[in-house]
Amino acid sequence: MFTRFMPAILLALAVPAAFASQPPQMLSESVTRHIRVDARQLALTGIQVIDGSGGPAQTDQTVLIENGRILAVGADGALAIPEGFERLDMDGHTVIPGFVGLHNHLHHPGVPVSHHAAPHLYLAGGVTTLFSAGSAAPLAELNMAGAVSRGLGPGPDMRIAAPYVTGPGGNWVMPRPETPGDARAFVDYWASAGVAGFKLYRHVTPAIAAAVIEHAHTHGLAVTGHLCSLTFQEAAEMGIDRIEHGFLSMSDLVADKARGECPSTLSSLETAEMDGPEIAAIVESLVARDVTLTSTLAIIESHFAHRPQGDPRAIEMLSADARAAYDARQTALRARRDTTRFTPELFNRVLSFERGFVAAGGRLVAGPDNGRHVVPGYGDQRNLELLVEAGFPVAEAVRIMTHNGAVELGLGSDRGLVRAGYRADLVVVAGDLAADPAVIRSTVYVFRDGHGYDPESLADAARGDVGLR
Repeated sequence: MFTRFMPAILLALAVPAAFASQPPQMLSESVTRHIRVDARQLALTGIQVIDGSGGPAQTDQTVLIENGRILAVGADGALAIPEGFERLDMDGHTVIPGFVGLHNHLHHPGVPVSHHAAPHLYLAGGVTTLFSAGSAAPLAELNMAGAVSRGLGPGPDMRIAAPYVTGPGGNWVMPRPETPGDARAFVDYWASAGVAGFKLYRHVTPAIAAAVIEHAHTHGLAVTGHLCSLTFQEAAEMGIDRIEHGFLSMSDLVADKARGECPSTLSSLETAEMDGPEIAAIVESLVARDVTLTSTLAIIESHFAHRPQGDPRAIEMLSADARAAYDARQTALRARRDTTRFTPELFNRVLSFERGFVAAGGRLVAGPDNGRHVVPGYGDQRNLELLVEAGFPVAEAVRIMTHNGAVELGLGSDRGLVRAGYRADLVVVAGDLAADPAVIRSTVYVFRDGHGYDPESLADAARGDVGLR
């Protein structure tokens, strides 16, 4: 049984994920040092609003915030500003909902420890709610989420996943339940610890995957997967709630794939007919069974040598070891640029699959899957840019990264929209985001529960710390 490996005293320290939904009553100095706007009654005036619904941008708007909630949104001059509200002139700026990230790790892959850098940078990048989508140090992450929820440190509302579940041939540090009974005990244990969901990893066996999915659902918890041993259609038939990474993790097209085998998929993806019946059937199966896909375009881009390889702001956040690894990887990527199978055509297929899934009625959410030079927060911003490159209008890309994520986490009536009654979790950027998605990098304020944080102050506190061992 997996419980024998978990010290009870550590489990007692973990804070259930549901606690994180409650705004803290008091904020410590570790938090307030990063806050620049803290009026409990605030009017943002002259601002462009992209509200997260997918509708067009509205210019010259006023957004009223009171006690951490949006009181009203309306046209300048038409919406009366009550007496006592502090006015903040935001002419030339755009406001969107805070990002709701669905693949937002708190560890740096290859360094299985949690660190303060992740919550600082996620908040700096505009992420106000997240799901960690696989934890390397889940007890530490549960405690970190609890500390943020109590106002002891800055960060998003963080919903923590259980450890990844893999199988034979998988990552050696990940749990490998041997029987369905073990899988159910694993789920019971981590559900009692307060996790917000589970993640299946590439080599998980079908029997274990089915047991995890079925038993997680009895606890009201969702299951996602970075798949390979399971095809998308097999996972959908088992009742999986979400699938990570999209096209590049799909093994459905591999000829003669054995059940439970994790094969090489690249050849099948290179030759797939994107508008053909096989892919259409896969997409139809996912949509019919209400399976969500998580777009992780920022980390996917890092595989492609012809693509941009690192936001300068992100490189500054890397530790010395992580920077050395980045430099070595860039050298290797350049050396194989002309021979790599990760070609522009393959990248376009990745984008095409996500467009087709949404066009067929599927729900797409997003998260950066931070690692390499993709760091928390800035990776989320890059995802927005890449969704627009994929062909989504800016307003639709914003919806994917905000309200879609909130709906996926069961929070769609509370956050993810710039609308009266919703939490004042907002991102204010300098410029016209509707005209230029790169404006997302010019973040001026990130509001969480109505507190306006300074992104630069948050980033300064994490500089050089991503990937510390």
